[in-house]
Amino acid sequence: MSTARVVILVASVLGRADWGHAMAAELAQVPARRRGRFVAGCLGALLLSLPGLAWASLASGLLSLAVVAAALVRYPGLVTGVGTWLAVGFFVTVVVGYVVAAAGLSTRLEESRLLVGAVLAGAGIACSWWAVGLAASVGAPTLASMAMLALGPAVAGVAGAWATARSSWVVGTECVGLASLLAGFALFLLWGGQTVAFAGRPYDAALVRDFRASGAHDLATYAVSDSLGSGMMLLLLVPLVSLVAGAAGCVVAQRAWPATTSA
Repeated sequence: MSTARVVILVASVLGRADWGHAMAAELAQVPARRRGRFVAGCLGALLLSLPGLAWASLASGLLSLAVVAAALVRYPGLVTGVGTWLAVGFFVTVVVGYVVAAAGLSTRLEESRLLVGAVLAGAGIACSWWAVGLAASVGAPTLASMAMLALGPAVAGVAGAWATARSSWVVGTECVGLASLLAGFALFLLWGGQTVAFAGRPYDAALVRDFRASGAHDLATYAVSDSLGSGMMLLLLVPLVSLVAGAAGCVVAQRAWPATTSA
């Protein structure tokens, strides 16, 4: 792939397609020996032009990686072979993809009210799933847990409908996509951070029973492995479920107000 195409691709992913084409056109006039420096300067300027929410997503991604790194250092028993490193590599790939997607979406959503709406929706989605985890740890009735779990998709659906009604179904989808990614990061940081800080506590009876049956030698490492694995699954599951629910909200809003939501 040529240097010009790389610049265009990166700029397009980050929501600056027009900027990328302009820089690629200028690149053709730059002497070959100076193109590397020129491209580095262009990409640096592009990164500096990103909105604050894009930098917040980058910080969330770095913190997520730091949580996993801290777990591996503090609990070396988590490393059980090649499978561990494959899982870590997959996790890193997901985090990088989320950061890039969140940065691009936050750049496209130029209206401050849409960005604020995405942040609030993301917080609501994350709180819903977090409440389910807390309810499960205290033995709350299953019906109550399911009711709290339903709040997350409901918030995503409302966010998608709200953004669609004010702009278009494309913008609505972008808004709920950003909210979903922010929720995934927030939930993983809460879940994983608590897991590493408190060694996977509290240990319920089911966890202790499973630990004894597993033949593992350290309860803390076993608990951290189990909880951190759940956190990684939530990082994948929460954005997916939220995006589907939000897209449904966008469709409903488009059909309810077709005159104001056409793309």
